[in-house]
Amino acid sequence: MKKENLNTIKTSGFKVPKDYFKGMEDRILEKAQLDALPKTSGFTAPEGYFDTVERSVLQQIQKPEPKIISIFSKKVWVSVTSIAATIVLLFSLNVFNPTPSLAKLNNDTVENYIIDEIEIHDLNLLIEDSELSQTDFIDDNLIDVEDYIDDIDLNDLYQE
Repeated sequence: MKKENLNTIKTSGFKVPKDYFKGMEDRILEKAQLDALPKTSGFTAPEGYFDTVERSVLQQIQKPEPKIISIFSKKVWVSVTSIAATIVLLFSLNVFNPTPSLAKLNNDTVENYIIDEIEIHDLNLLIEDSELSQTDFIDDNLIDVEDYIDDIDLNDLYQE
């Protein structure tokens, strides 16, 4: 082998992985801190402790019995029925439908109702004799009776 001059050597002959020196300081300090920590925690548990601990803890805990609430209890039944009765009463009182007034009625409508629906006997019960008089039915502007009779054809009377 030839002896080379140290000034002419360009490579050292050792290779280092890429980014080897990045974060090297942090890794060294971390390793030094871990070495300073004690290897044991200082706490010990008796043998078989973790096998029996669950059973002993559950024996010491007393679970209270849960309170059972029946869906069909008297209190619930009374409240549900009272709400239902209130709703039925609300709709049966016709709160949402205004009552009709007499001012909105048409005279023709009232006359037609009386003619079609009410019998003469029912009208007699509604009207007292003291309220009626002959003058209520006499109209001074009527045609004279003689003129009326003159206008009637006698043949029409025979047919009826």
